[in-house]
Amino acid sequence: MAELWTIIGLLIFSALKFFLAPPAAILAGLTFFESVFYTSLGGIIGFLLFFRFGKLIRKFFFKLFKRKPKPKFSKRSRRIVKVKNTYGLWGLAFLTPCLLGIPLGAILAAGFYSKQKWAVGVFCVLIVFWSVTLSFISYHIKS
Repeated sequence: MAELWTIIGLLIFSALKFFLAPPAAILAGLTFFESVFYTSLGGIIGFLLFFRFGKLIRKFFFKLFKRKPKPKFSKRSRRIVKVKNTYGLWGLAFLTPCLLGIPLGAILAAGFYSKQKWAVGVFCVLIVFWSVTLSFISYHIKS
């Protein structure tokens, strides 16, 4: 029963703070392949939920106010737009698991790339890539 709660906690942790989930999985005593499986699964589930949630928030916001909000420019928003314009979908998908976080990356993807059918696939592939990479590094540091 304790292992079930560990896995559920790891799935939730992967959906919210993906960068720290593979080291936490290795420290919890999971094997390399279990770590990759559970962190990838949690990250993908979290991305799909936040991607869908991001689309709903956007629709609700525009229906509620029936106008476009005034643009607010900050250092962070300028960096996000610069990454989007420079690197596009692949750059956003590459940076999401480690730097931006799954929730923010999914909401940005919903705003920028919701009409591209293969955008979700790109994010899922890169979530698995980061899961393998971070699990490999964590497994070898622990050994």
